[in-house]
Amino acid sequence: MSLRQRPLQASNSTSRTTSEPPGQPTNPTQPNCHPSTPPRKGIRLNRILGRIVPIILLIYIAFAYDLVVVRYAHRHLYLQRRRTLLPIVWLLPAHGLFLWSLRAYLRVFFAHSPQYTNKSSGLISWLRTNFGAAFPDPDEAQQLEQQRLNTLATSLSNTEVKIELCQADGQPLRCWRDNCRARLKAFRMRHCGDCGTCRVGFDHHCAWFDNDVTAPATLRAFVAFLASIPPLYVIAFGPLFPSAWHTLKQIKDFTASDAVIRSKWYNKWYSWIGGPAFRWIVGYALRASRWPKPSKDRWPHESPRTPVLVALGAVFVFVATALAASSLTQLRRAMLTVDLERAKAYGKLRLQMEKLEKLTNGSDVEKLTAIRQKMETLSPTQYFKVSTKDKNSGEEKESIVALSPEEGLLSRGSAWANIGRFLGLKQASSSDGPAWLLSEPALRKILQAAALLPRENSN
Repeated sequence: MSLRQRPLQASNSTSRTTSEPPGQPTNPTQPNCHPSTPPRKGIRLNRILGRIVPIILLIYIAFAYDLVVVRYAHRHLYLQRRRTLLPIVWLLPAHGLFLWSLRAYLRVFFAHSPQYTNKSSGLISWLRTNFGAAFPDPDEAQQLEQQRLNTLATSLSNTEVKIELCQADGQPLRCWRDNCRARLKAFRMRHCGDCGTCRVGFDHHCAWFDNDVTAPATLRAFVAFLASIPPLYVIAFGPLFPSAWHTLKQIKDFTASDAVIRSKWYNKWYSWIGGPAFRWIVGYALRASRWPKPSKDRWPHESPRTPVLVALGAVFVFVATALAASSLTQLRRAMLTVDLERAKAYGKLRLQMEKLEKLTNGSDVEKLTAIRQKMETLSPTQYFKVSTKDKNSGEEKESIVALSPEEGLLSRGSAWANIGRFLGLKQASSSDGPAWLLSEPALRKILQAAALLPRENSN
């Protein structure tokens, strides 16, 4: 999920004018001229997890629904205790929140490219069309970027302006991975190695959904799903907390009085091979297998399954809360997950290069060059080729402008403005387009660096 086309050398200046005509063919020795690489056939862990995790979630939801609705609400509250109003008052908000959470999950799980519905038919296509979000088309994203630029450059009445994402030497920035086939890259477009294609506003490929999370197409639904898990857990399992704790204590007392379990497991040396946690889990499974069958004296929801489901739900809540907090913290700084991971990798490479320079005094040129090449690949600084054409004289010029995150490349303003933009809130995105587009201040800085707009007075 990284850009692999940046050159080895980068210009130190933020703007320069080139004398080559825009239509000049690319030199075969340039990095952009290698053939596209075939799709990777190796095993990717994220893809394997993407097949397993949704199934685990589905199984957990089925068992949890049986425990909460069937065993506790229906059999215990309604049939045994003759409560009618209480289950209704409790289950209505629980089902409402569950359906809202399910809708958010399906929007990410069934997200698809715009071309998908035109080439597929059947149940899966219907589900994707009606429940899934549509990823922005990369070509349309570039057209929208140019339209915004044309609007901003209306003050340049006699000059046509075009801005393209490029390398430091002015070569077009293309993706050669998998099936992209030298696709031109736009701002905030990243390649997903798990899906084998470029995504506009790419954040990360999530194994929970076996799909890409992009801003704002699926990022809003992703955060909404994560935020819905803690309240849904409390509402659904809250009445069962005392029963789960009571059942856990009963199983513990049952184990202490059962000589068979102690002789088969707890008194054996190999019970400690996997550590205390493994010893306790296997012991719990043995206790559950010898747990007496349900009777009239025991509540329907009183089973070894209850503490397990409550504990697993707590794990889901912890993971979802951590992911939601991490995502919102990054969005406050206008950073997506892929930006953070690339920044971490860039920092590690910089420390590695500094350490190697100290050890070898700069003599190991081959390794240092390889590290610099990787650093250029992961550099947060973006380069833009500004092409201009005078409508009267027909004179054409090109300038290469570098813009870094510190200069306002990513940010949209305040923290709440950044969050609102990336989550696709109407009040935040109506005036400046989608979050994956360059902001108007960033566009102005690029045009100012290319000497097309006057620089703002610092006073």
